[in-house]
Amino acid sequence: MQNKLDELINSSIIEIINHSKNSKKLKELKNKHLKKLHFIPQRYRIFGGILQSMNIQFGNFIEVLMTKLIENEGKYEIIEKYSGKRNNKFQILSAKDSLIDEYITRCQTEEIILEDEFYKLKKRLSKKYFNGTMIQVKHDIDLVFKDRKTGIIYYVEIKYNDDHDTGKFVDINRKFIKTYAYLLTEFNIEDPLKIVPILFYFNNKKMKGNNYIPEKTNIRRGKRFFDEFLSLSYEILENYLLELSEKPENIKKFDDLYKFVMAENY
Repeated sequence: MQNKLDELINSSIIEIINHSKNSKKLKELKNKHLKKLHFIPQRYRIFGGILQSMNIQFGNFIEVLMTKLIENEGKYEIIEKYSGKRNNKFQILSAKDSLIDEYITRCQTEEIILEDEFYKLKKRLSKKYFNGTMIQVKHDIDLVFKDRKTGIIYYVEIKYNDDHDTGKFVDINRKFIKTYAYLLTEFNIEDPLKIVPILFYFNNKKMKGNNYIPEKTNIRRGKRFFDEFLSLSYEILENYLLELSEKPENIKKFDDLYKFVMAENY
C-alpha cells in the first residue's frame, strides 16, 4: 500500500507542477513581469509566481489526489466526462433553478427541519416537468463517480477546509445544490436517491454549522469519507502529507522546476 500511495501522490504532484509550468502560463508570467519595475530578477519573480500559484492550488492538489484514490479502489468508475472539468455544459428548467434560490432564502430566514426540507427539495428537483424554459449553463465539477455494484452515482464537491467567509459559504452551498440538479437533468434521473450529492471537507475540523446541507446525510469530513469509500486510512494519508514537503524526491521535483525556469526554455 505504501508504494501505491507514493505513486498516487507523486503523480498528483507532477500533474499540478506540469499544469503550472505549461508554456502558455509561463509566457503570461513573463509578459507580466517584463512590464514591471523591480529589483528582483525577472526569472526569480516568475518562479515565485509559479510557487504562489501552486500554493493557491493546494485545493486542486486535493481534488486530483481524491480522484486518484477513488479510482484506485476498483469498485468505482470515475465519470470522466464531468470530473475535474471546468466548463461542463448543462441545462436546467428555470423553475427548478428558482426552486433552489427559494430554498436558500428559506434556510436563511426561517426555522426549518433541514433534513426533511432538503429531501423534499431533492424530490422536486428530480420530478419530470414537461413544459418550461431551459437555462443553459457552464459549470465546473470536482468529482463524479459511480458504484459499479449498486449503480449509485456520487457527486462530490471537494474543499480542503470548512473556513469560508459568510458570503462565499452561501455561494458554495448554492453551487453544490445547483450542480446536483444539473446532474439529475443530465442523467435523466427521476429517483433522487440514485445520485448522492456530498460536500466533502478534507480536513476533519468543523468550523461552523451548515444551514443548507444536512450534515448527517450529505456532508463528509476527513475520516468519515475515507471510512465510507476508501480502503486507505485517513490517518495514514494525513501523516504522509505532513512529512511530504521535506521528502528528498519531492524537493527534487521543485529543484527541477527551478532549473527549468532559470534556463528560460519557454
